[in-house]
Amino acid sequence: MAQEGILHFLLPHETAYIMFKGPKEVHIFTDLAYVSIRGENAISTRRFIDRIEYTESIISNVCFETAGMGLTDRDVELKFQIGGHHISIDIWKNEIEGAKLFYKALLVLSHLQAKNKELLKLSLDALPRFLPGKSEGVASGVTQYGEGIAKEQLDQAAGFSYARTVIATAQYLQSQLIPRSYRDVFEQYLSL
Repeated sequence: MAQEGILHFLLPHETAYIMFKGPKEVHIFTDLAYVSIRGENAISTRRFIDRIEYTESIISNVCFETAGMGLTDRDVELKFQIGGHHISIDIWKNEIEGAKLFYKALLVLSHLQAKNKELLKLSLDALPRFLPGKSEGVASGVTQYGEGIAKEQLDQAAGFSYARTVIATAQYLQSQLIPRSYRDVFEQYLSL
């Protein structure tokens, strides 16, 4: 698979930080996603592309298996899980130093994702305690619209207003706690 053809599967604003090529597959780690391109064999033109965004799936169980000393054990393996997929990447033993740096970057990325997911969960769980309740919305509806509106309509309007506020706040929290790009992590650990 030619490198130019592989990079066509990335988004225009996306940066590829590392690529592992095997006889039937290519693994690309970008600042936004993990991309796997598999072919039936090395010369096949038929390819299967899997793209898993870091914002949608957390990387976990990151492992690094070193090669043995025998002639038949010529590679190291980087293993992890993302989005319910178990990934195992064979890396030539002579590329072990770069693979170690990448292992560290992937491990830090997985820790950041887990921490950010927990912070988001705690924030969303606490959200109803910090937002004004529906009863306050009814009172403000009465003063804003006058006494002529039925209580049911005010309760419904306050409920919708409350729901919109909760959704907007949750979206803001997610944008702050779940970064779209992990460029900083890759640049910090891959530039050592």
